Amino acid sequence: MLSKESKFFLGMLLVLAGIGVWLAQSPMTLKHKSAPVTSFEGETMGTTYEVKISGTALSPEESAVLQTKVEQELLAVNVAMSTYISESEISRFNRLAEGDVFPVSERFREVLVRSFEIYEQSNRSFDPTLGPLINLWGFGEAGEKGEGPSEVEIQEVLNRVGMKWLELSDAGLSKIESEVEINLSAIAKGYGVDRVAEVLMREGYEDIYVEIGGELLCRGVNGFEIPWRIGVQVPAMDAAQQAMQVVALEDQGLATSGDYRNYVVDDAGLRHHILDPRTGRPAKHTLASVSVLAEDCMTADAVATALFVMGTEEGMAWVEAQEGLEALFIDRGEDGYKNTATDGFKAAMIAVP
Repeated sequence: MLSKESKFFLGMLLVLAGIGVWLAQSPMTLKHKSAPVTSFEGETMGTTYEVKISGTALSPEESAVLQTKVEQELLAVNVAMSTYISESEISRFNRLAEGDVFPVSERFREVLVRSFEIYEQSNRSFDPTLGPLINLWGFGEAGEKGEGPSEVEIQEVLNRVGMKWLELSDAGLSKIESEVEINLSAIAKGYGVDRVAEVLMREGYEDIYVEIGGELLCRGVNGFEIPWRIGVQVPAMDAAQQAMQVVALEDQGLATSGDYRNYVVDDAGLRHHILDPRTGRPAKHTLASVSVLAEDCMTADAVATALFVMGTEEGMAWVEAQEGLEALFIDRGEDGYKNTATDGFKAAMIAVP
């Protein structure tokens, strides 16, 4: 019979939450699985997704049927919110004239409602109307990474940034400012994770892991009948995939926002893709990444972006005043990395044997 320590070691299912998401198992793990796990993966939203179902051994045919249902849901989310699809809901809305009311789907409305809430709660640190600014800096579908924009260009675009220029009613979404555009890239992946989890749970699966581009949600337990083990990646541009911290997740979403995911380096230094809506420029501080735990992945995704914009000091003060949110801030300094975590995040951390 395995000891408690051995079971822990064998149950160490490690997933790096970040740009490189991967599973690492010891050779012993492969010999002592206590429950079957069905898994499949694919591509979506310009990245990859992965699904794992613990305690279930589906046949290839059954797995293919389930994967089709998952991909149908992911397609529906994309058709609603991808700015890279010219006839998606969001693309058609962005071309809409001022004053016209645009009917929105259930999915689009759910994300918009949550976006308005987090926009207000975070003092505008999370702002889905940054699309034109993202393009201006070269990080969107219409931009090119090159020299940074001038202050005049930044201020001109900032004049049409802010959810104050949008109005959501029972009839639909409308613009108060004709040139306002929406970009939901900081919340859509998390929402997609939640929707896939709903598909799996409707099918009767309770012990699940769903991940899209590093944002993830865990329900129940893993194949070793213990909470899922998730690793938070070292936020280094040139580092191999390595866990800085490991947390145990049973019924939570986890999302990470960091400057190492999408950036350009030139004579002016490093410019990353996370823009501060208050300045129109990449958030500037020593924070390298922030990881957020929440009940759902959509919230974790959006809040991670907001906290990165705030920085560690402001972000810690804000998140500790919220209910149901925990965070880990990783700052980069001359002597290495410094971790700052809320009590709830610390409680979720586990030792790696």
